[in-house]
Amino acid sequence: MFLKLGPRKPEFPLAALIPNLLTTLALCCGLASLHFSIRGEWEKAMGAIVLSGVFDALDGRAARLLHVTSGFGAVLDSLSDFLAFGVAPAVLLHRWLDMQDKLTGRLGAVIQAAVMTYALCSALRLARFTADVPAGKPAARVPERPPEKIGFEKPASFFTGMPTPAAAGCAMIPTMLAASDTVRYELPAWSVVGFVFVIALLMISRVPMFSLKALRIRRRWVGPMMVLVGLGVVGMMKDPWLTMATLSCMYLASIPLTLERARRGRRLARAQATAE
Repeated sequence: MFLKLGPRKPEFPLAALIPNLLTTLALCCGLASLHFSIRGEWEKAMGAIVLSGVFDALDGRAARLLHVTSGFGAVLDSLSDFLAFGVAPAVLLHRWLDMQDKLTGRLGAVIQAAVMTYALCSALRLARFTADVPAGKPAARVPERPPEKIGFEKPASFFTGMPTPAAAGCAMIPTMLAASDTVRYELPAWSVVGFVFVIALLMISRVPMFSLKALRIRRRWVGPMMVLVGLGVVGMMKDPWLTMATLSCMYLASIPLTLERARRGRRLARAQATAE
């Protein structure tokens, strides 16, 4: 994700380039998704976005493990995220609806407004994040309940607003359902428009969202979690698009739970501040 080579030298470790190479691969996947969307190859376009998400998850971890973070990498990562998770899903949805002859009349104008709003909100979210990096500001977190009182222990486990990779996965739910071999269901165009507007607003909102990075699990949850992972693997083998659409829906369904936990965390923080 980030690049820091230190003082200028004729040679430097190849490992220092690994995070940025992963970010470049994510960027290329985003470009490939645009290519496939223009050609009307929806499954390949969605697959490229999913693969970009995999590389995006790996580059940050590689940067932290190798200690090669820099402002250059932060900007490159944001540009890659904007293309792969902002522009590519918007173009995918626009072309998918266009192939169904939905871009006519007033509905066509609303569809164009929805996909433009989605791309714009992703750019605003990433710009806000990137602007905070040079200043050394910590990412906004929402306090939560003490870990001993909840099943999943997650210190500082909330994002502020929906992250762009998660937004891309949620925005592709209509196309994933349509590509599923099991359901082959196409949502009405007006519902797709409303859904995209909601996802766009969630990206720039202050709504707390679960972060898997800080996820901790109690010992008694290990067995059920392994069973769920096994079921997920079976689902990916049988019908990957329906499985990923289901996971995206589950992520959206977790928002009320996240809001409640964040509200309890704020009450706890105020009580602790009063006691001190």
